[in-house]
Amino acid sequence: MRLMILFGILFGAILLLCSTFVVLLYYNQDKLIFFPEILPEDYSYSFPEPFEEVELQLSDGEKIYGLYFRTTSESKGTVLYFHGNAGSLRTWGSVSEDILSNGWDILITDYRGYGKSRASLTERGLYEDAERWYSYLKNDRGIPENRIVLYGRSIGTGIVVDLSLKTEPRFLILETPYTSMVDLSKIFYPFLPSTFLSFKLDSKSKISKISSPIFIFHGTEDEIVPYSQGRSLYDIAIREGKKAQFIPVAGGSHNDLSVFPEYRKELKRILSR
Repeated sequence: MRLMILFGILFGAILLLCSTFVVLLYYNQDKLIFFPEILPEDYSYSFPEPFEEVELQLSDGEKIYGLYFRTTSESKGTVLYFHGNAGSLRTWGSVSEDILSNGWDILITDYRGYGKSRASLTERGLYEDAERWYSYLKNDRGIPENRIVLYGRSIGTGIVVDLSLKTEPRFLILETPYTSMVDLSKIFYPFLPSTFLSFKLDSKSKISKISSPIFIFHGTEDEIVPYSQGRSLYDIAIREGKKAQFIPVAGGSHNDLSVFPEYRKELKRILSR
């Protein structure tokens, strides 16, 4: 009898610990996906290219931030760029070089909770902020949609795909895209049930509904997002009759495509459209 009581107490303690772990994990799952660099609100950015800092006010009083770089040549339009899951504008501003050199202006945005932003990070918030930035270019800057290009890198590809359903950009570029956060979590966190995830970022269910041309870059040796996931998105788009092109970068991994001549050549060709 005493043994049964002890067993019951032990089982209850284990169940309590497991329940506590699951609850903590659920409310902190964003920390498994996003790795922001936090900057002081008075931080001053510094880059060799001329730029201006842009801030947008949210309804809750918080702000989101972006950096707007202008090309020195006659501008073809503006690339709206959504970066990867780590860092902040402090480091991501350097991607402007490849875009500017091809005759395009570029607006690089930080996500909620990144850099100077203190806003709460949610999937819905990411989508709404993307629409805010697009509206800023279209309405505040007066840039027509046929001169706006959407560029998503890694985690940013899911945001670009969603934004493309609600807008009509000239075209979109996806670099190292994943099919969905559920698919990606099965690789890194196989113990998490798919229903557990509050961040779905499901591109594979949306990409067939995009009307704008789609260009997909993916390194064959990507160690973070499997090459097969980028190829799968392309296959879905093509199967549904969409204008899409898949550009494999032989030997490329997740964070080094820009050093490959093939990437730079193809990016130049795409931005010459």
